[in-house]
Amino acid sequence: MNTMYKEIVETKKAPRIVGGLLLVSLMIVIANGVEDIRLFEYRIGYLTDPLLKIVACMIMAGEFIKCKVRYRYSIIADQLIIHKLKDKHQYTAENIKLQDIVFVGKMSDLNRKLNIISSKNYVCSVNMFERYCCIYKDGNVYRKFYFQPSSRLLVKLNNILIKSKSLF
Repeated sequence: MNTMYKEIVETKKAPRIVGGLLLVSLMIVIANGVEDIRLFEYRIGYLTDPLLKIVACMIMAGEFIKCKVRYRYSIIADQLIIHKLKDKHQYTAENIKLQDIVFVGKMSDLNRKLNIISSKNYVCSVNMFERYCCIYKDGNVYRKFYFQPSSRLLVKLNNILIKSKSLF
């Protein structure tokens, strides 16, 4: 079962930029709306304007950082490995034996209830409909993560899982 496959998923920057511009526009509208409201003879605008600017800057900085994150999904031999790539650094986020995988697909396709201990996200897209779920067994507990595989990776994973299930 010597299978090798690798793909890298990057954040699409256009939706993040559009979201940031919408956020700044919303902050301007809110700031203009509450500027003349008075509370105990003080204008609220003196407090809300700097506060809204700080919040907008923090959210924009967070979005900028998210744009630099990429994920590499690899199938090497009998393992699914997910690396998180940020700038020039990388680390292994998940390293799972394929035989431990219980489910790969959309969460709506899961037909049984599992007691899942932890859930992680390895997704670059803002669109929640592009996310797939992987549930695997880690000792006596189930763990779950969301990721954004291509159709080729899904086909490879499902083929390997079907072959490994038929062997046991």
